[in-house]
Amino acid sequence: MKKILSSDNSLKVISVLIAICIWIYISLVMDPAIEVTVRDLPIQFVGQESLNNRGLAVISESATTVTVKVKGSRKKMGNNDMKTIIVKADVSAIDKEGTESVPVEIVIPFESQGISSQSIYTVDVKTEKYTEKEVDVRVKAVGSAALDYIADTPVANPSKITVKGPESAVEKIVVANCTLNYNGADVDIDAELPVTFSGEDGKEISSLDAIMKRVSVSAERVKVHCPILKMRKVEVKANFGGQHLPDDFVYRTDPSEVFVYGADKILSELNEISTEEIPLDKLNDNKKIKVKLKIPNGIKVYNGISEAEISIED
Repeated sequence: MKKILSSDNSLKVISVLIAICIWIYISLVMDPAIEVTVRDLPIQFVGQESLNNRGLAVISESATTVTVKVKGSRKKMGNNDMKTIIVKADVSAIDKEGTESVPVEIVIPFESQGISSQSIYTVDVKTEKYTEKEVDVRVKAVGSAALDYIADTPVANPSKITVKGPESAVEKIVVANCTLNYNGADVDIDAELPVTFSGEDGKEISSLDAIMKRVSVSAERVKVHCPILKMRKVEVKANFGGQHLPDDFVYRTDPSEVFVYGADKILSELNEISTEEIPLDKLNDNKKIKVKLKIPNGIKVYNGISEAEISIED
């Protein structure tokens, strides 16, 4: 036995075993308190609905995160997720525009010995007038319909979106946008599309922008309906209203043909589009004259052509 104890290696092993035993005793039996630092806990700004009801809204805060030091037993602290700690700042008591200092409250949802320190104890909250407005929804079209088809005007539902929030943020939002891809369609398009928002300069305001984080919108998606209509080429017929034309009378119609589109039933029976009655005496005097086209109900002319030029050929 003396020989074993006199060995350096044996003493080292025994020392390690004793240290382990002491550590186990302290950890499992005595369970000493420890301090844990939890960084960047997000502050929840509660009571904003009450603030809005009084015509006020938060536009900025002096801080949005807090770092805390939590004390508790090693065993219990190790068994809990520190990120479940709740940090709150209640803004519901603010009753005027400007900057107010609001207490920061920390709630620990598990057994501990409390907070030993925190990076901030109050946060400065700036408020301004709470307002709302409606902005138009604009549908941007990309691509094209199938060959011999054309897309009619797309319609968004809702056609307007309500934007609510701090006045300075709301006023920077001018229009809501969505993008519809025709994608070679030969039938009506019905799509549900995400909405983005743009400012006065026409540039999209990112959803991560501070402006968008301050406002609420009545719709983040809209339904868009776009009729896809068959196109057809038809003759443009000059209408002289039964007036007698000289035998040597030769005239030209420009355009002589147009593409039209519309309801299939009407389109299938349409072979020509007539002009309004052409005053022959005026045509003879001026050698050329512009007259409006008589476009049937339910039919549209491609490129918005609404008149033709009738000219006398010498």
